[in-house]
Formats: sequence, C-alpha cells, structure tokens
Amino acid sequence: MHVIPVISTKGGEGKSTQAANLAGFLADAGLKVLLIDGDYAQPTASSIFSLSYEAPKGLYELLMQTADLNQPSSLISRSVISGLDIIISNDPHAQLPTAMLHAPDGRLRLRNVLQHPLFQSYDVIIVDSQGARSIMLELIVLAATRTAVGVVKPVLPDVREFIRGTINMMENLLPFSALGLKLPEIRILINCMKYTRLARDTYQQLEEIINDGRYSAHSEQIKVSLLSTFIYDLEIYVEGHAAGQPAHRLEKKTGRVSDSAFATMYNLASELFPEWKPQFDRIALKEMEAKHG
Repeated sequence: MHVIPVISTKGGEGKSTQAANLAGFLADAGLKVLLIDGDYAQPTASSIFSLSYEAPKGLYELLMQTADLNQPSSLISRSVISGLDIIISNDPHAQLPTAMLHAPDGRLRLRNVLQHPLFQSYDVIIVDSQGARSIMLELIVLAATRTAVGVVKPVLPDVREFIRGTINMMENLLPFSALGLKLPEIRILINCMKYTRLARDTYQQLEEIINDGRYSAHSEQIKVSLLSTFIYDLEIYVEGHAAGQPAHRLEKKTGRVSDSAFATMYNLASELFPEWKPQFDRIALKEMEAKHG
C-alpha cells in the first residue's frame, strides 16, 4: 500500500486536478485506489468525480478519530469510477488545524490512522492537500510511505515559493527522523507547462537548482527530483472537471506536439509506480486496439 501526498505550499498549482486524474487512471488500470481530500479549505478533490455513494462522515471524523473504521460505509464514499473510493473533506469551519495542533500526536495522526486494516486493502492512497503551509500539510507529508508529488508551475515566482515554502517545511520536519520516520522523496511534477521560451528557461533553472542540490543545505537528507512527465496547459483538464471524468478518458490521441492526456497519465503513473507498469501497458494496449478497430 502506497500513501502518496500531492503537495505545494502555494495555491492554484493544480494539485487537486492532477491528484484526481492520477487516481482515475490508476483505478482504470485495475488498482484499488483511495483519494483523500485533505484540503479542508477548498475541497476540490471531493467534487471532481460524481459519487455513487456518499458516506455520512469524512476527513473530519477520520482525523478526530470519531469514525468507526470497522464500518467502512460510514467513512468511505464510492465514486462512479470503478475501483476509486474517496474520503471527502468536511471541515467547513476549519476546526481540524487547531485540533491537530493541540493533539499530542497531531502531526502523526494521519500516518497512525492509515495503519488500520481498513486501509491496507488499497493499492494506492492519494492525499490531496491545501496550498498553504500548515500543520495539515505537515501531517499529510508525514503519512507518505515513499514519495510525495510536489506540483509546480514553470513560473519563476512559483518555483521560488516551492523552494521557500515546501522545501523549508521539509527542513522543519527533519527532527521526525529521530523517531525513525523517513521523509518522502519529493518528485516535482511540472504542471501547466507552456510552449514558450520563458517556461523552458524557468524549468532549466529549476533543473539546475535540483541537480546541484542548491534547494537546501540539507539536500543529503531531503531528496528532491524532477519527474520527466510534464502536464501541459491544456483545456482538456478543464473539460475533465466539467464532465466529471478523468482527462485520460476524454483525450486518447492528439495532433499537437505534447502528449495526449492518456499518454501523459500513463507516463506519470509509470514513473511513480514502475512495479505496476505491466498493468498500465495493458490498458494502453486496449486503447491502441480500440483505436485500430
């Protein structure tokens, strides 16, 4: 079971959209996926896909430990996508940050809760997060089992905010290493890439910073790398929102330079979960066979 947070300390980077699209692709590939909407302020991930069943409880009860985990139907909502379950965000009065801040195990609460057998049945748990630095983002990062996806737009202020905000937060979490916790590697996903020289130049600057380890004085302990997959600034992801469908279902091929949404999600999933690439290859083969009749 992989717990993979999708993070950034800056809002508007596209975390919810790409968390949901990745979850949808993995489910279509035959994996059992849980999407947790950890953004209590703007719960976008809860509403991208329609629900075939909405549980009466959600993120609030999960973290406050008032949900009976032996009764999954009280907490786990089912999306219309086969294999994709959702824990909705339901903290409109923003009570969770204060509660977690004062709880002795606040920053470890999500990590501890996800050890319950209920969650061990999932292949992947994707956790969306709020675009702001807070204890809520910290507890989501600390729940990661291996990797966290850092979403960044190829715009210089956004790159600077990622280094100043997200990397600095990781530095402040280093003391948890003394408890035996290994901080996740941050895999940077470039979102809303454009066909411009400025975007390419910004990406190259970020690439040099990452490769040279200049993002942190603790680069030996805080691992950061760039994903090869880019998400281009395309209307298809907006259309996916409107249709309540993963973008890979809506765009199988394209005549433009950049990959289709299907190819993009296939590449992203293959990078993040190479152990399941045979399953991703099978769904790609089905699409190819369907295209050629």
